[in-house]
Amino acid sequence: MKPTRKYYLFLLLALAFYFTTSKLIFDKVHDTTQIVIDELFHIPQGIAYCQRNFSHWDPKITTLPGLYLVTAATVGTYFECDTYSLRFVNLVASCVNLMIFSSILKFIYGSNSESQFKIVLQAFNLALLPPLYFFSHVYYTDTLSLTFLLAFSRLCFTSKHKFFILVFGMCSVLMRQTNVVYVAMVLGHKMLDIMIKSSRVFGNKYLTKSNLSTNSVIAKDVDASKLKRYYSINDVFLALGYHITTCFGTFFKFLTAQDWLIIITHSVTLVSFLVFVFKNGSLVVGDKTAHEASLHLPQMLYFLIFYGVFALPYVIAKIPSTLRLMMRNKTKIVLYSILFALIIHFNTIAHPYLLADNRHYTFYVWNRWYGKYEFAKYLMILPYTFLLFSLYDNLKDQNCVAFLLPYTISLFLVLSLQKMIEIRYFLVPYIILRLRFVRPSNNIVAFEFLWYLVINAVTFYLFFSKEIMWKDFDYAQRIIW
Repeated sequence: MKPTRKYYLFLLLALAFYFTTSKLIFDKVHDTTQIVIDELFHIPQGIAYCQRNFSHWDPKITTLPGLYLVTAATVGTYFECDTYSLRFVNLVASCVNLMIFSSILKFIYGSNSESQFKIVLQAFNLALLPPLYFFSHVYYTDTLSLTFLLAFSRLCFTSKHKFFILVFGMCSVLMRQTNVVYVAMVLGHKMLDIMIKSSRVFGNKYLTKSNLSTNSVIAKDVDASKLKRYYSINDVFLALGYHITTCFGTFFKFLTAQDWLIIITHSVTLVSFLVFVFKNGSLVVGDKTAHEASLHLPQMLYFLIFYGVFALPYVIAKIPSTLRLMMRNKTKIVLYSILFALIIHFNTIAHPYLLADNRHYTFYVWNRWYGKYEFAKYLMILPYTFLLFSLYDNLKDQNCVAFLLPYTISLFLVLSLQKMIEIRYFLVPYIILRLRFVRPSNNIVAFEFLWYLVINAVTFYLFFSKEIMWKDFDYAQRIIW
């Protein structure tokens, strides 16, 4: 059987199994409770839009109305406007996510150079990523938001369909405002890559007097002297210095018509968002007091813990090489440890919701470890340092500064400017990294699959079996991510 046919057969079987199994869990979730925490605001809002009441807006909702507009266009047109139908939108979106994950991985690995089954299994694993998988069964914004962001990213790989890149980029921001950062990240990646490439071609002292075309054999040969994935931070400084001295003239000379179209497409989304922020007076809509911007650098460290938990197979596989990497960088370990200690000491913040809301795992982690023992947060410096090196070890052979620098800036903007520690905020940053890991072995992919199955089983067991009574509600509350 041809590789392409194998791929589509495996994908169809995976999709059928995923939907059938998830539908059983979905029905159990629906039978267990009609409202899961923030659904108290989302479901009435979704029903209002579903019934074409577009003037209604709950001030407690802080995201843009993308989820409710999609609900109105689908459920409101073809199905009854109830909790089951609203939640079902995300279950369908999770199936679409599985297909897009598979398409992205197939593009990255190629059709013939990788096991088709392993490509599909990795996509299956990503759809099973425990926090993401749980929210695929309730009416939250995360799953559908990811759908549009993945579609935008997949289209950007080939840059052929400029109009749809614009549409999906705008729609992803309409789902969640923070997605604008990832649109900017894609643009930043492209601009930085062009800046370095153009400086290498036109900044070569032996070629500066040549009438050089970017498509010429010699230009391609010059840039091929160093593969783009090995660009370092030093290349950024050299490129910047060169372009400053030439007033960026050769940078613009290097741009093609296709490059210009992509830049304009992304810029329309970014400028539109800036206009919205100016008119709205804030990034959020509705209740702005609960999401005030505040410097919170430890969020970057908590993200390392998220990586350590959900990328455990990749962390374990790299332990020997990570330790060797650390041994070669003892001075950096000391500097990182001092930096982490200063960040923890001066910038640790506990949001009131974190301390009071016992329906989230973060409540128990904080109140039984970080907030209970004064030494706990400092004791975590060693794991943070190890996981930072581990993460770099998983990325260094597949990525260069043209990606890592825009990604790091994006991670800072998404995580470190808000007080709330919310596991859902780590999902997209982690998925971006996971898609850029070096090709894993069959054992690692199988381990990842089993690991996610275990975590999901425990998650849903706790959700179904543990009840928490709040005096403000006449129904039991449930523990979620």
